[in-house]
Amino acid sequence: MKKIFILLAIVFTTISFVSCGFLSSTTEANTTKEITTVEETTQETTTLAPITNTTTKLFKPTDYSLLQDELDFVGIPSLGSPKVLVFAVDFSDYPSNTYGLPISDIEKVFNGFKAEMDFESLNSFYLESSYGKLNLTADVFGYYRASHSASYYESEFNKLWFVNPLTGDYMYDDDEVTYPESDIIFEVLSYYDDQIDYSDYDYNNDGYIDGVYIVYTHTVSYTSGSDLWWAYQDYFVKSDDLEDYLFDGVEPYYLCWSGVEFMTEGDDNLNARTVIHESGHMMGLDDYYDYDKSDNYNEGGLAGADMMDSAYGEHGPFSKLLLGWVTPIVIEKSTTLDIMPYADTGEVILIIDEWNGTIFDEYFLVSLYTPTGLYQEDKFMYFTMSGVMIYHVSAGIGNGYLDDSAYYTIFNNNNTDTQDKVVKYLEADEDNSVENTGYTENGDLFQVGDVFGDNIYSTYQWYNDQLINIDIAIEQVSLSGATLKIEIE
Repeated sequence: MKKIFILLAIVFTTISFVSCGFLSSTTEANTTKEITTVEETTQETTTLAPITNTTTKLFKPTDYSLLQDELDFVGIPSLGSPKVLVFAVDFSDYPSNTYGLPISDIEKVFNGFKAEMDFESLNSFYLESSYGKLNLTADVFGYYRASHSASYYESEFNKLWFVNPLTGDYMYDDDEVTYPESDIIFEVLSYYDDQIDYSDYDYNNDGYIDGVYIVYTHTVSYTSGSDLWWAYQDYFVKSDDLEDYLFDGVEPYYLCWSGVEFMTEGDDNLNARTVIHESGHMMGLDDYYDYDKSDNYNEGGLAGADMMDSAYGEHGPFSKLLLGWVTPIVIEKSTTLDIMPYADTGEVILIIDEWNGTIFDEYFLVSLYTPTGLYQEDKFMYFTMSGVMIYHVSAGIGNGYLDDSAYYTIFNNNNTDTQDKVVKYLEADEDNSVENTGYTENGDLFQVGDVFGDNIYSTYQWYNDQLINIDIAIEQVSLSGATLKIEIE
C-alpha cells in the first residue's frame, strides 16, 4: 500500500520540496506485424495475420508524456538500470538472530534469479514485466542495530495520531513529534556514509536517492497493533536545514518500509510480492483497491486482477502504459485486428473517440489475457483460461490533490473516494462480482461471440453520461492470439 496520512498536508510544510532475471522470450521489439493506415505503412509486431484496417487511423503514438514526466518528484526511474539501497534493521527488543532472515535471503528477495524463487525476485519480476526496459537491482546492507528499541519508535509513531477526544485536535504539535521511518533512515545513511557513495544511487541525477528500503525485524501487525509495523511507501521528512540531510550531494526522499516477515508469508519459501508491489509505488503508481468501502463511492478496485491491487500476478496495461513499458495501438475509427497475448508481448489496444496526444484522458484499454508469463504462477488468483480484458480508464490530471480525499494521487479520479474510477475492470458476465465481492472469475473475461456495447454493456456510457457508441466484438480467442472487430460510430 501507499502510506496515506491525513496529517500529510501539515507534514509537507516541513519537507523541502523541489516541486512526495529473466526476460520474456517474446517482446514487443522482436516480433513483426504490418500495420496499414491511410496515412502511412509501418512495421509493428505479431505472428498472426496482418491487421486489417477497414477505414482509417490505427497507429502507435509517439512523444506523449508518461507518469514520471508529470510527478513533482520521481523515485525509482521506470526505465534503465537504477540501483536502490536496502537496509536491514533490527532492535534491541527484536534482534535479528531471533526475528530476522539471513542477509543472503534478503539479497535473494531483491536480486535473485527467477529459477531461485517460487515466484520472482524484485529484479527478475521487473525485467520481465517491463519487457527488458527496467533492470532494477538492490544493494543490501545490515543488520544495523537501531539506536532505540522498537517500542520507542512505536510510541513516537503513535503520537502522530493522538487526538483530543473533546476537541478532535491532534494532541502533539509538529515540533513534538518525530517520524520513525525518517529517523532510522537518517541513522543508517549516517552510519554507512564512509562505506557508500550515495550519488551512485541517483540514476536520473535529480539530487535524490532513487529509493531507500528499510526491512525491519519487528513482527508485522497483520490483525492488531501499531500501523507502523506494516508495509508501505512514504516520503522522508526532514528539518529546514538542507545540509544536515545531504549525503554525497544527494538526499533521501522516496522510502519503502516493510517487515522481514512479509518475505516469508504464504507458501513461498521466499516471497518478494510485497516488495514488488511497494516498488510500484516507488515509481509513482497508485493502489487500485478501495481504501474505504464504507462510503458510497466505488468498491472492489480491480479485485486482485493487478499487482497494484492484490500484490499477485502482473502489472496491468494501465500501469505499464504510465511507466513507458508498452506503447498502445490507438484506434479512433472502425477496424478489425489481431492482438497477441499481453503477458508475452505487452500488446495493448487503446480505443478513444479522439486521440489528444496524451494518455491522461478517458479511454478503453483492451488486451488478451493468457495464464502465462508472470500470470502463470498466480493464475488461480486471476483467471485460469484465456480471454479478452477491457478496462475503462479515466486518467485525467490537473485538478490537484483534494484536501478531503483519503487518497493522495495526481489523478482527478482514484479507486477509493471518487465516483468515477481511475481504472475499472469491465466484467463480461455483468454480475458485478468485482464490485461486490472483490474477486474475479473466468466469466469476467470476454470470449468469442461477446460484443461489448451490444449484447454486453449495451448502454455503456463515458463518465460524462454520453453513450460510448463503440462495439468491440470478440471473433477469435486462443493462447496465441485474438481477433477483434471494433466499430466506432
